[in-house]
Amino acid sequence: MKLTHLPKVLLLIGACATAGLHADAQTPAAPAAVPLGPLAFLTAHEWEAQLPDSPDGKKMKIHAQFTWAQNRRAIRISNQVVADGKAVPYIEGLYAWDPRQHAIVFWYVDAKGALSQGTVKVEDGKLVHEFQETQGDGKTAEFVARVTPHGDQAWENEIFARTANALTPIVKVRYEPVK
Repeated sequence: MKLTHLPKVLLLIGACATAGLHADAQTPAAPAAVPLGPLAFLTAHEWEAQLPDSPDGKKMKIHAQFTWAQNRRAIRISNQVVADGKAVPYIEGLYAWDPRQHAIVFWYVDAKGALSQGTVKVEDGKLVHEFQETQGDGKTAEFVARVTPHGDQAWENEIFARTANALTPIVKVRYEPVK
């Protein structure tokens, strides 16, 4: 994996993270949560995924947390990068239902101020995130993340860079509940 893609990868690893068609295990799904139902399982656990080691050999992982907003019309995201046991805040974000687009939408802001925003669609049992990332200098890049559930105890996240009409794989990781 190219180091220039690491921030984008970490953003999506933690956030794209959204797969599964399971109800929230902590609280019953309220009618307001139905449009976010495909993402609800994420609120049942805190999640971790191993990342490739850093160039200097540090063991790296992402710690992902998803929580319902009090009104159950949004899911908050708060992720950290953990390098050799030391956690650093990484992204904060939100998933919500956009009634105008009839789609799940999301926004993430990383620790450097880059903004990612896009939509989520369920396709062939996967949650497909299509989004644009805008850096602080205004430069943009397009990405796709495909999140595949494995029951309610794991999920995989594949991240691709979009260039012209092609998708270039960046990384694939597996999330499991924090033990």
